[in-house]
Amino acid sequence: MILQIINDKDITGVEGKVPYANGVEMEYQHIPEGKHEDRIKALTLQIQTAREIEKNLSLQRARLLEYIVEENKLSVIQCANIMNVSRQRVYKIIESNKDKQEEE
Repeated sequence: MILQIINDKDITGVEGKVPYANGVEMEYQHIPEGKHEDRIKALTLQIQTAREIEKNLSLQRARLLEYIVEENKLSVIQCANIMNVSRQRVYKIIESNKDKQEEE
């Protein structure tokens, strides 16, 4: 999350400090007329980007886990402890990755 406080009427259109979170005014009454749609679009784009990043990170982690376990670099239990999940979850992540690779 990116937090900002802007104290410039030329930028915000408001006297005094205006707090922003992720580029959108935190106090919605400070959003200029006609800009509400832009703020929704901006947040929606950020959500989509974050989901894509999460998807790519999950895939990378799954591939790494598969390699580590297959090459006996660490045990499934060690991986589970590192990730703070159950060993069954580690197996599920690895299997899910194998299923995705077979689909491709």
